Amino acid sequence: MFASNPPFHAKMPHSVSPERASQVSAPALPRLPIPRLQDSLQRYLDRLEPLQSPQNHVKTRNAVFEADNLRVLSQLNQELLKYDEELQTENPTSSYIEQFWYDAYLQYDESVVLNVNPFFELQDDPTLRQIDDYGPYRSSSRLVKRSARIVQSTLTFVQQIRCKALKPDTVRGTSLSMDQYSVLFGSARIPPDATSQSCRLQTSVFSTHIVVLCKSNFYWFDVLDSQHNLVFSGEELERALYSILQDAAQPIDETHARLPWGVVTTEKRSIWSNIRDYMMKGPLPTNRNNLQIIDSALFVLCLDDVLIEGPLELVQEMLCGTSDIDYENSQDAIKSEVPIGVQRGTCLNRWYDKLQLIVTQNGKAGINFEHTGVDGHTILRLATHIYTESVLSFARSIRRSRSDEVPPPLSSSSDQSTVKVPRKLEWQVDTYLISSLHFAEIRLSDLIAQFDFARLDFSDYGTFKIKSEFKVSPDAFVQMAIQAAYYALYRKFEVTYEPAMTKAFQNGRTEAIRTVSPQSKLFVETFDRQNAPKDELRRLFSAACAKHSSVTKQCASGMGQDRHLYALYCIWNERLQAALPKPSIFKDGGWSLLNTSVISTSNCGNPSLQSFGFGPVCANGFGIGYIMRDKTITIVLTSKHRQTARLAYLLEQFFRDIRQLYETSNNE
Repeated sequence: MFASNPPFHAKMPHSVSPERASQVSAPALPRLPIPRLQDSLQRYLDRLEPLQSPQNHVKTRNAVFEADNLRVLSQLNQELLKYDEELQTENPTSSYIEQFWYDAYLQYDESVVLNVNPFFELQDDPTLRQIDDYGPYRSSSRLVKRSARIVQSTLTFVQQIRCKALKPDTVRGTSLSMDQYSVLFGSARIPPDATSQSCRLQTSVFSTHIVVLCKSNFYWFDVLDSQHNLVFSGEELERALYSILQDAAQPIDETHARLPWGVVTTEKRSIWSNIRDYMMKGPLPTNRNNLQIIDSALFVLCLDDVLIEGPLELVQEMLCGTSDIDYENSQDAIKSEVPIGVQRGTCLNRWYDKLQLIVTQNGKAGINFEHTGVDGHTILRLATHIYTESVLSFARSIRRSRSDEVPPPLSSSSDQSTVKVPRKLEWQVDTYLISSLHFAEIRLSDLIAQFDFARLDFSDYGTFKIKSEFKVSPDAFVQMAIQAAYYALYRKFEVTYEPAMTKAFQNGRTEAIRTVSPQSKLFVETFDRQNAPKDELRRLFSAACAKHSSVTKQCASGMGQDRHLYALYCIWNERLQAALPKPSIFKDGGWSLLNTSVISTSNCGNPSLQSFGFGPVCANGFGIGYIMRDKTITIVLTSKHRQTARLAYLLEQFFRDIRQLYETSNNE
């Protein structure tokens, strides 16, 4: 019956063009497996059962095992297998889910701020501890030096990628896919043009320059030559960045208002598309050139010339920028009929369609990244590299202080074609663009005001105690804590999402771990009773954690259910709607339930990070990012003004209760 339909063409995924793939040397890996359809359907029902009432679960089971549903799903599965075979022939370094995964990100219309882009807050640089405000850069010394060192470290990482010197990622001796590194730098999320309804990921593989943002001003200059050599020494880069700070601090006259051009990237994609189309095709060619310079940059460095100290304030700074409305002083406001009050927060000093490195005046630093082409594990490798470089630099400085050793000069290029003096991007404006910037800033301010942030820095114990005394997986431990805390607050169980990395396969991304299980549900309900026997609680806790670990391993091996079923849905939706009826599994309420992750979580532990987080993925949801260390646990929670701080408090209370539970066991 498919003879009259065009084949489901094996499109070349965005991330593996020959030019990009050539940048990274990596071992050949197995292809991401497509599970048996029957197995995926059974796992789907298993994940839904603890989340549904008995009556609704019977309806879902009937929808899944309906004869017509199984027939159509079987046909879709055959199409998926054929598609994967075509991909293997046309592009061996690919996976069946890759294109669908890209489309899911690129067709998303909402703002990427707080909805898509995650953040990493980096550990402090130990070399900055002795820096005071009396050096050549005065109060900007920490900002200048931290920024220069982060840029230098990042560029050595770029060099390793481009020269194929980056050591392959491994986990417990297993090699991982390296394809994401080819789109880490020089990439930009481009909004749809007039001929498309989808964004696209554009990568400039030969990019040699960076863009620096300071007080909403844009500057660019080359940092590499054509042979991937660094064109600056460390001190030269510091001077270049300081010159940007000085220029951005100059007073602004009425005819040259400081306009927040970066806010266009915070708009819905459809709105940003219209603005960008006007800038690219309109009567002001300077703006088109500016966009091309920004799009093709290796990354964006955001110099936030403000002091940010508090842990919770740093979460907002790195995730979405601060929002600070000045109602008194508006001399450089956009000159139009707008309400009094000017946004002066760091939320204006961003370009969210690219990888951003963020540094504050007091040397706090973080990474905010566009998520389409890369997952947290890839950015974590960059963060680890930056952290390692800072520690090595600190060690070298100690040795020099003891031996008066002269530091070796950094190799730099003398290529005459490079642009080493920062150039400021000048923009052309008209009434349409001024109005667009104004309303973009208003909507961004509204968006930030809708969110609530909480942070838990727990220092009583960490992974060492969890593994040695509680004898459970640290990740499963936190997942049980989230379930117990949420249940204590709301007396219900919600769909919970945690990504399992599938990078052990070619172009692997993630599979969805669904945390709620019959075992976790039984433990949480029993734990909530005040009079449950201690030995029973410990037994149920161990069983719930073991079940979570088992599901995690299953998902990491490519044997989950979410990606497989989503691929079947995409094949039906994109190519075969006219030929096949919609399978009843996709019309049943269980499908929308499991695909609405009220609790979205992720574990991204590493010594290089202070904190990690992201926004919730649905309006009534929570975003929970956590980092586990030997002796501490850090959790960042976000929501649209639900009980965020209260949930953080209940997580801490769970940690203390579990410790008491096992201390009681040791004393029995």
